[in-house]
Amino acid sequence: MKTNAQFVFAALCLVCLLTLVPMDTLAGRQGAQQRAGEVSRLIPAVTITRGTSSMTAAEKTAVDWQDVLNTQPGGRARVALDDGSLLNVGSESVVQIVKHDTAAQQTTLELVSGKMRVQARKLNLPGAKFEVKTPSGVAGVVGTDFYVGYDNNEMSVVVFEGKVRVCNLAGACVEALAGQMITVHSGDSSPSQPSQATESAVSAANAATNLELANPPLGMVAKSVSARVGNNAANDGETVYSGDLLSTQDGGSLLVRIGPLSFQLEGNSSAYIFRTPYGGIVELLKGSGVYEKPEGPQNIVIVASDVRVTPVLSLPGIGRFHMDDPCRISVVVQRGQASVRVGTETKLIESGKSYRVSPEYAVSIQEARSPEADDYHNSHYHRPCAGSQSAQGRPPIAPGHSKFIYVATGGAIVLTLIPTLEALESPDRP
Repeated sequence: MKTNAQFVFAALCLVCLLTLVPMDTLAGRQGAQQRAGEVSRLIPAVTITRGTSSMTAAEKTAVDWQDVLNTQPGGRARVALDDGSLLNVGSESVVQIVKHDTAAQQTTLELVSGKMRVQARKLNLPGAKFEVKTPSGVAGVVGTDFYVGYDNNEMSVVVFEGKVRVCNLAGACVEALAGQMITVHSGDSSPSQPSQATESAVSAANAATNLELANPPLGMVAKSVSARVGNNAANDGETVYSGDLLSTQDGGSLLVRIGPLSFQLEGNSSAYIFRTPYGGIVELLKGSGVYEKPEGPQNIVIVASDVRVTPVLSLPGIGRFHMDDPCRISVVVQRGQASVRVGTETKLIESGKSYRVSPEYAVSIQEARSPEADDYHNSHYHRPCAGSQSAQGRPPIAPGHSKFIYVATGGAIVLTLIPTLEALESPDRP
């Protein structure tokens, strides 16, 4: 009897709770949790807003119903919807995934601003629809490949394959076939009649939404052991793109080549890698790595916290860098020379020398952005190192004193550099 009474009491509590919570609220919560797909490729500076929270997108980041995808200047994203459709979103665009019901083949997207190319799977169920809405009109598709842009109260549609039905907000509609284009101006009585898409319109649509054109390959993985590129396991021969996040597990390693340049990420480390006019730049987030460059104009620069390592161009160079923490970085030059800058102080480190560098400020990275970008300083924030150094028993740097501490380089420190790199390049080398 006691057990039955407890069950009845719990049931009554549940009924009371349901009467207090509006059903539309519950439905909204369920809908917000429904998956629509995932980010399959991106150029950094892409965010996803979900409810009241916002996150930085990465490869394999799930996209749910009602999520808003926002690409910043220079950012682009490819979203793989769960029915096999693909969305290629251009830079400075805002897209909401309102609904993507694969079972009923019901998809609604809202392009608030910007540019997007859609490759939609063919619909075959009664009442199925795939719509892209803008503030000027709606594009409804049936198994097609098309581009939608919205800017200055004008919606433009270019059809690459299939057929698109374009309507304004008053319900006046026209259809465009492959090779045609339509525009819709807010307030017009009807969309424009379909016309042959001009070469410049097709080229502009491709250029605005093609991730490969915007971000050609930077380099390739030469050798990988327990490592990742983005959220995926790194494979030998895999292409590396500017903005990719490289990471390794304990005991892992990742060797990347950018033309004649080499960069090896050692175990339990992570870094972003970016394209530059002179070659590449690596932003170390944690751990350590080795660089190698030939003599000549191509160079690979390392940024670790507030420390920047630039090998001298005129000499072939090999060096190693290690971040104990963002307030304590070690730099060893095995071959050549390297200019190391921290704050306003710069030191030229000669071959065979090792220095411990103590910046005044630690850098905490908030989003992937090249240290060479004009708005780089908007991607991170600084915090003083004095508190961290005191907590670890290291006195803060006195004003006017050098941030560089020379470390006597025994053979073991220097000799670990070349064998580590060569071992990855030639694993069978005796």
